[in-house]
Amino acid sequence: MIKVSVVIPVYNMETYIEECLDSIFSQTLKEIEVLCIDDGSTDRSYEILKKYREKYKNLIVFRQQNQGAGIARNKGIQCANGEYICFMDPDDYYAQEQALELLYRNAKENHAVICGGNIVGVLQNGMLERQGRWFSENKMISFKDYGNYFYYTTYIFRLELLRKNNILFPPYRRYQDPPFLLAAMIAAQEFYAINEVIYTYRIGYKEVKFSLPVVIDVLKGIRDCFTMAKENNLIKVYDEQLKNILSVHLAKIYPYAYENQKEIWNLIDEIHEISMEWVGEISDIFTNLETLKDYTKQIKDRRDDMIAQCHAAQEVVIYGAGKAGMYFFQNYGKECKCLSGFAVSKKEKEEFIEGYEVKEIGNYSRDALIIVAVGKRYTQEILNNLERMYFKNVCSIDYTELKMVENVL
Repeated sequence: MIKVSVVIPVYNMETYIEECLDSIFSQTLKEIEVLCIDDGSTDRSYEILKKYREKYKNLIVFRQQNQGAGIARNKGIQCANGEYICFMDPDDYYAQEQALELLYRNAKENHAVICGGNIVGVLQNGMLERQGRWFSENKMISFKDYGNYFYYTTYIFRLELLRKNNILFPPYRRYQDPPFLLAAMIAAQEFYAINEVIYTYRIGYKEVKFSLPVVIDVLKGIRDCFTMAKENNLIKVYDEQLKNILSVHLAKIYPYAYENQKEIWNLIDEIHEISMEWVGEISDIFTNLETLKDYTKQIKDRRDDMIAQCHAAQEVVIYGAGKAGMYFFQNYGKECKCLSGFAVSKKEKEEFIEGYEVKEIGNYSRDALIIVAVGKRYTQEILNNLERMYFKNVCSIDYTELKMVENVL
């Protein structure tokens, strides 16, 4: 019996696909099948898949004209034979050899139709960074009380659940996986979480170009999530994900909204209509073009003020050793008169970034200018902690907003 089917859409991933496949075929759970759908690759990806197919009889390879990862995954759902199914991206890999066995065993023992674990990102410098909500214990979780519909690759799904409820990936070029995971969670109502790192994904090694059709697909995906959340009254999903989702994607949306592209504004209006009918509020930033322009000017003013403080400060510390901290360092480190290093709340091992030591925040002078460069979810907690520790000079601006300023203003 095939216990788990692993589905991988592949498009021009000759650099990483072997590491991905090796991490799957070294799994301790052997009753698996691997379905790779080559989505019209123009590099050596298909040749590599054929080579692996000769070695592993449980590898099934399909080839199709380029249609996007969502449609490729749907091909895997259609052809899979496993009791459970999971999805992997071809540039990622499993964090441990027991990953699939842990997910399958816990799913079976707890009668769960969905079971998931934790995820880490690996930066270009090799550092690992926690991602998403961290499961700190093994337990069944009600989705309406959880609300996070990202990181679908960390879960296994009962194949029958997907087929019975006709759950597929929408045919979008981007943002097709959040609607899929949200639909699956709504159908399951609950899932079993395990306190294990299951999945590793690469951060920041490639640049994604957000053309007008791609941004339209992103907004369609957001609209779909709003619709499903409203229909099922998932207030936690709104509070945790949807309330600020347009501002999270501001850097992608702004250029086309600024051009007054009709389809962009029609989708924003559609999202606002759903939100207003459901929770009685909308994203004020996107009320119209003028409010959007005003907001981006405020970001630019805050950015310019931050740079001025960096020029004047006798000591600057970047609080955050993840992708936000790296973004600030790469784009604004040269603006710092005297950069001392990076800070974290708790240091677990000796680390250096670009030659700068990563220290616990308490080891820095209370007179230093602290640049808080972390995910938006953790910013307020860190600001409160810095105030309790009597740091006098603190500056915080969301790095997604900084990216938008650099890219479009």
